[in-house]
Amino acid sequence: MKDEDSQFSLRDLLATLVPAGVLSWALAMLTASYMGHIKIDAAFISSLVTSVLAVYGISRKEDGKKSEKKPPIVEPKDKPPSLK
Repeated sequence: MKDEDSQFSLRDLLATLVPAGVLSWALAMLTASYMGHIKIDAAFISSLVTSVLAVYGISRKEDGKKSEKKPPIVEPKDKPPSLK
């Protein structure tokens, strides 16, 4: 029974450390790219950072601007659709 518990804890540890390692590497590459030390596609690294952060449940906050959505116009079923 103890071996199964240690196996699950090792699995949980790896499931936490691998995304953390990828996140650390991606942030280091993005920083080096912005500083001009290496040439790498910043869009790829940024999408990688976003994906790894999503694994941890972190997402960007909405900016608070609400777009005014107009409600759809519903035509009565007994009338033919009108041209506008």
